[in-house]
Amino acid sequence: MKSENALAALLAVIFVVSLAIVLINSDALIQESFYKPPASFSIRELDVKPVEVTSSLIEINVTAYIYHIEGEARNATMLIRAINSNTGLHEAEVSTPIPESDSDKTVTASAKLKVERNGNYDLRILLYDNGSIRESGSVGIKGLNALTPAAKQNGVAVNNIDFIVAGASGGIASIRSDVYLENKWAAPSDNMNMIVKARQAESNLLADKKASETGVISGEATSVKSVQLDVPEGYNYMMVVELWKGEVLVNTWEKALMLAPTKTVPKESQEKKMNIEVSKFVREGGAPPVPGVTMAPAGGDYAIPKKAEPGFEAIVAITALIIVIALRRRS
Repeated sequence: MKSENALAALLAVIFVVSLAIVLINSDALIQESFYKPPASFSIRELDVKPVEVTSSLIEINVTAYIYHIEGEARNATMLIRAINSNTGLHEAEVSTPIPESDSDKTVTASAKLKVERNGNYDLRILLYDNGSIRESGSVGIKGLNALTPAAKQNGVAVNNIDFIVAGASGGIASIRSDVYLENKWAAPSDNMNMIVKARQAESNLLADKKASETGVISGEATSVKSVQLDVPEGYNYMMVVELWKGEVLVNTWEKALMLAPTKTVPKESQEKKMNIEVSKFVREGGAPPVPGVTMAPAGGDYAIPKKAEPGFEAIVAITALIIVIALRRRS
């Protein structure tokens, strides 16, 4: 009986142990079937584009092309931080959710942020999933101040400026500035305000300024606008052209006007002043002088100079010829 009881006890122990092993293995299999690895991402490409440009700020749009390698993403987000390249300071940041997707798929995530127009930046991108960083990347942007603010975008440029002396009296020269305005855009330009200034070169004093309008310039066409300024003779000037769109200064151009030019003498290597009589450059109606024609007073006709009469030079030539003939006969 004792042996039978011992055998029964042994069989019971084996049964219990076997049952426990089966239960443990089944729990392990269930847990393994529900286990999923954390999400894994890879940044394949980054695009950075300006959205809005002002005189001080630039709003940029950053688009990341994200490859979802494997795993299930839970609350995946993209964080973008703008770090100033010169100072290393954190300037701005923005976050946006990463779209849900199956593994082995590429999705895009975009976000906008504003930075100073005069700065250079490192844009650092961090991809989070369930509170952990899964991937990171960066891209540098610089030269943002080369982007033209929207308020100053304009296709009109000054190609050249011609100066014509319209008159001179009492030490004052009247200078007509012909400004060549080219519209480089295909669409017609806006009618903008144009200010022309004469600024004395050495002292930077403003001698005169006049306001005008550009008018509407056809696409890919050039228009010439004339403005007359009165400045003191005997000085050099910087002629400045400013284009204004409302209260916004669109652009400025400069060209030198030399009414007191100098020249360098090679031997002494010094500069000597060249006196220019401005009155000799006066044009009526901007017409160039006609060679051999003397300008008559206003309202008169041109005076054609008469041919010179034979004079002393002809008499000397005839006398010399007679002397040569007489010497030949004697010989």
